[in-house]
Amino acid sequence: MRFVVIAVSFVVLLNQSAWAGGTGVSGRWAGEMRQVDPDQESRYSMSLLLEGSGGSTSYPSLKCGGSLEKIGDAAGGYVIFREKITYGALNSDVERGCIDGLLIVAQRDGKLVLGWFAAFDGFPSLASAVLEKEMVQTK
Repeated sequence: MRFVVIAVSFVVLLNQSAWAGGTGVSGRWAGEMRQVDPDQESRYSMSLLLEGSGGSTSYPSLKCGGSLEKIGDAAGGYVIFREKITYGALNSDVERGCIDGLLIVAQRDGKLVLGWFAAFDGFPSLASAVLEKEMVQTK
């Protein structure tokens, strides 16, 4: 009986660690984001690197990006990250820039489904994407 409990505990731990940025969502992903704000809608490219309990984002056309910190898991294989913009952030000196937010991701059918949320000037800012896994080129 003790062996069964230990084996079941080990399988549960393996499943949890796979979603901690493990095999399910880890890797390099890229695609197009669609952002909806109260007064406009925009589309732009993004790339995402997920590994371990963190990662990074890049929005080339917006000239910004940031770091990701995993803050939780949810039922259904969803992983939640806090995004901190580390370059190209919106501030009082610039008219354009990116803001910190939350990402929720889940891998479905070989793609990464992403939802993003932030609050800005008292209004919600929402974005979503379906990203493709980038193949790592070896020499």
